[in-house]
Amino acid sequence: MLNKLQHFNRKGTMNIRNGRKVLIFTICLLIFTSCGKRFIVEHYSTGKAGEIILILDSKQSSDFVRNYIEKTLMQPQPALNQIEPMFDLLRLENKDLNSYFQRHRSILQFEIDSNSYSNTISFEENVWAKPQVYIFFRGNSMDSLLLLFQQNENEIINILYENDLRRVISYALENNDAFIEKRIKERFGIFITVPKNYRIAREEKDFIWLCFRTARNDRFIMIYRTSGLNLSRESLIAVRNDKTKAYIPGAVLSAYPIVAEIEPFPLYTESVGIGPNTGAELRGLWETVGDKMGGPFYNFSFICSSSNQTISVDGFVYAPTEDKRNYLREVEAIVKTVR
Repeated sequence: MLNKLQHFNRKGTMNIRNGRKVLIFTICLLIFTSCGKRFIVEHYSTGKAGEIILILDSKQSSDFVRNYIEKTLMQPQPALNQIEPMFDLLRLENKDLNSYFQRHRSILQFEIDSNSYSNTISFEENVWAKPQVYIFFRGNSMDSLLLLFQQNENEIINILYENDLRRVISYALENNDAFIEKRIKERFGIFITVPKNYRIAREEKDFIWLCFRTARNDRFIMIYRTSGLNLSRESLIAVRNDKTKAYIPGAVLSAYPIVAEIEPFPLYTESVGIGPNTGAELRGLWETVGDKMGGPFYNFSFICSSSNQTISVDGFVYAPTEDKRNYLREVEAIVKTVR
């Protein structure tokens, strides 16, 4: 889940029958920038972070059907050190989908048509607002649509997840820190979009640490370069631990963060494409040697073609008294702007 995603076009609804494989769009920044031009919208989408509108008529669906769909959409967010749902649901009947709700960022709609000869699922972008994903099921029975949902639920989750990340990137593109971005470009030869509320906390020859601190939580971005690194799970963990031990101090003397290796974490994906780069990703938890601090992290590493060195971009969160899902998605979205 949440592996390499593929891009699908704005127009041209994709119809899927009998479990036909869907094409999934990636979080490619070309959605927002093309040949240096800004992303222009007529209506910005609305909705809270992680929120989905689920449109499903209660009189046409059983408790089992509703519970299955809701449980799938509200499954736990992976690689958190507490249980939080992947999405929050706003439930509506079909008659309630008015112009206000049509502007929501993520809409999943089920419609029963007794005259329909087939059961279809369509994926569309930016129907009523931007950025927006609209997933529409139509069929002659709710049981048939549930089967279609089951056949494509992983693709549906991925599309909705990536669309939620687009919200963060859209904000970051309009509120970026050009100075920090230039420093990163000069030092590592890569571009990453950095929101203005982040600052440089530490800078070394092959390492930079960005922080966004508030009274209740901290969000961090690390970028580091390593020679001769392969992209195996073990190597990525070892190098990350070396960098955090060397450059990121804990809250008490001699404390430092490391990757928490607690099965099944960290989750490892060998081949992931982000922008023009193909690399490996880690999702997991970090803990502190000599202290009790910890939280979630997301790491993407790739081998730079121009230097033949490995570059890692890593986002991690410390929010001991708060939910962490949205903070983790913020740093993941920033990491995924790398190009």
